Amino acid sequence: MSLSADNKPTSILAFIAQRIRQDLQFSRIFLVDFAASASYAATTLILLGLADPTEGGVRSLLFAALGWALFFVLKVLLVVYLEKRGGDAREFVGSETLVTSGVYAWSRNPVYVMSFIQSLCWSIGLVGLGLSGHPYGGLALLAAPTLLYGHWWGMDQLIVPHEEAALRARHGEAFAAYCARVNRWFGRRG
Repeated sequence: MSLSADNKPTSILAFIAQRIRQDLQFSRIFLVDFAASASYAATTLILLGLADPTEGGVRSLLFAALGWALFFVLKVLLVVYLEKRGGDAREFVGSETLVTSGVYAWSRNPVYVMSFIQSLCWSIGLVGLGLSGHPYGGLALLAAPTLLYGHWWGMDQLIVPHEEAALRARHGEAFAAYCARVNRWFGRRG
């Protein structure tokens, strides 16, 4: 792979290889998102495998999957937005620029809000399956809030505090002022 004088790849293949090496590093958010998605997928597959689902239950799960995919695309677009403004969503890389514009003027963690909404979509699908007359619908109704809370807790307690500490260390007073203006999850302050 050849790089130009400014360390930018000189070919499409070099660019792809560089992005794969750069982006396939694991971070806490990847692991929490992966655990949440795997938990929802396993729960759904187990419930579907235990008994024949009703048409309404399957429809609920399909709509949940479409909602999940839509919010996945929105998450990717938010990460691109952040990178184009000099920020970096990967906590182990460090953000050169504190991005506070656009959607970041309303949420300090819009990518994680999208992750939570993805989980909400799956939970709604599980509730639909639970209410559809599925023989194990009670398990679906129990799994829906449990998995949703688990994903939120993982983000709120395992990811965000570490990232906020890194941003506070890197951006000091600017980050403190940003926190005073914008809530962790959604909304502006005073």
